Amino acid sequence: MDMGLRIGIEGEKAFKQALSEINQSVKVLGSEMQLAASSFDKNDKSMAALTSRNNSLNKEIDTQKEKITTLKSVSLEKILQ
Repeated sequence: MDMGLRIGIEGEKAFKQALSEINQSVKVLGSEMQLAASSFDKNDKSMAALTSRNNSLNKEIDTQKEKITTLKSVSLEKILQ
């Protein structure tokens, strides 16, 4: 097998694995958000409820940013090839 082809296949495998892990993190964070929301009344506007929701949303935003960065790096690599 050509070295360039092997590196390309291994790189693609690593990319797919990273993307899969990020997607799994997004699902977990969604579950955490639902848990945070259900642990308080829907009308609960207490500081603890709002802080919990805010923390869950911030984690989800960070994970989505990581996913975008991963996708951009692959897109840039394909352009440069």
